[in-house]
Order: sequence, then C-alpha cells, then structure tokens
Amino acid sequence: MPRTAKKTEKKDSSSTASVDSPEREEGETGGDFELNPAMAKAFQHMTETISKTIDAKLDPLAELVHIQSEQLENCKTRLDEAERRIASSEDLTERLQARVLKLESQVTSLTEHVDDLENRGRRKNIRIIGLPEGAEGSDTVSFLQKWIPEFLHLQTKGGYVKIERAHRTLAPRPGVKERPRPLVVRMHNFGDKQRILDASRKSSVNGSLLFGNAKISFYQDFSAAVLRKRREFDSVKHRLQEIGARYAMLYPAKLRVTIGNATRILDTPAAVSDFISEKDRHVRPAASVDSPTSNSLTGD
Repeated sequence: MPRTAKKTEKKDSSSTASVDSPEREEGETGGDFELNPAMAKAFQHMTETISKTIDAKLDPLAELVHIQSEQLENCKTRLDEAERRIASSEDLTERLQARVLKLESQVTSLTEHVDDLENRGRRKNIRIIGLPEGAEGSDTVSFLQKWIPEFLHLQTKGGYVKIERAHRTLAPRPGVKERPRPLVVRMHNFGDKQRILDASRKSSVNGSLLFGNAKISFYQDFSAAVLRKRREFDSVKHRLQEIGARYAMLYPAKLRVTIGNATRILDTPAAVSDFISEKDRHVRPAASVDSPTSNSLTGD
C-alpha cells in the first residue's frame, strides 16, 4: 500500500508538471521580442539613410519656401507703401483739381477783363478797309485828316479831323493784285469817330463808297478775340441774306436777327441756324446783300 501511494504522488507531480509547462512556454512567447544586434544595426542604418534622403530632398524646398516668404513679406511691405502713397496722391490730386478749377475760373475772368479793357482802349479807333496800298503817301496821319472829311462829306472846322495816329496793320505788304491791308486810325475825339461811322452808314445807303475803283468800308476797331468770335457768324450771315432777313452785330459778339416780325438777339451761330429753321418758311426768299448799315456798326 505505501508503494502504491508513492506511485500515485509521482504521477500527480508529473501531471502537474505537464500542466505547468505550457504556461511557462506561453510566458516566454508573450514577452518582448529581442532583435539580433546585427539586424538592429541594419534597421538603424536604414532609418538614418531614409532620414538623410528626406532631409536632402526637403531642405531645398524649405529654403525656397523661406525665400518666397521673405519675398512675399517684402511685396506686402511695398504694396502697403504704394497704397499709402496712392492715397496721399489722390488726396493731393483732389486738392490740386479744386485749385486748378479755381485758377481756370480766375484766368477766364481775367482774360475777359483784359479783353474788355483792350476793347475800351480801342473805342476811339476805326478801321478803313479797301484803301489801296500807298494811297496815303508817306504821311498817313496828314493824308487821312483831310481825306476822311472830303470822302464822307463831313462838315468840320478847318476841313480836317484830329487824328492821333494811323498805320497799316502789321502784315506783309501785299502784291499788286492782292487785297490791301486795313488802316487802323486812332481818333483824337470819340465824337469824331462816331461821326465818321455815322457818315459812312449814310453814304452806304445811297451806294457803295468808292475811291477810284476800290470799295471803301469803315468799321469799329475791335480786339482779335472779339473779331474771331464775330467771324464765326459769317456762314449764317449768308443764309440770312438768302432769305432776306435783317441782321446786325452787337458788342461784343452777338447777332440781332429780324425775320418777318420776329426779332431775337442770339449769341451763337447754332442759335441763329435754329431761328432760321424756325422762321424761314414765313419769309419769302429774296436776293439781298448784307446791310451796309449793319456792317459799319459791326466791324466785320
């Protein structure tokens, strides 16, 4: 009996040992896996090589991105500066525009004032158109003082009018067949100037003023600016003559037009054309010439 018990204990211990052995094997297999040193070194070298390769590829890109960032920052700074300067320039431009408009207004006003003063200074002047070159001789003033009263049949004391100065306009001397230069005459008295213009109108009513074969006209002397404005009406004057309308130039450059029973004072050729279009159907076309009375008043 005792031997049997010992055998039984041996069997139990062996079975117990056999049951514990799988647990030990499981514990061994479930622990940390240790690499072979050679393989670990190979993995480390591979990792370092990949890192170096990536760094070698990315470093130029990183440098390029850095450069681009600096350039963008520089562009932003310059753009901000440009916007600031543009805003400052716009403000300055607005102020300058207001100042220019004011100066233009002042220049226009001063120009008109100077032109008015110039025409006031010409109030005693007359222009004689058509007198042949050289007819006045070497002493223009002496010739005109006696010739004007005789030609216009003016009653004067001593048979002459007082003239301060007289000369041909400052243009090259024309040829024999060319139109003579106008004579600008400065009268001593404003009243004498007005009497000469009145006499020229009266003489023109009875026929043309002729000196030999030359037709003579007397006009009020005006500044170049006023004459230029008056010449703009030349085309509409021809239309007014064709329809038989009456007209006269008013100072400085306005046209008084009478068509039928309607009279208007117009300041532009376009306004005259519109008035003609409106009224010419009421006027019988007639061949007429520009009124000498109007011309002597206008200086055209």
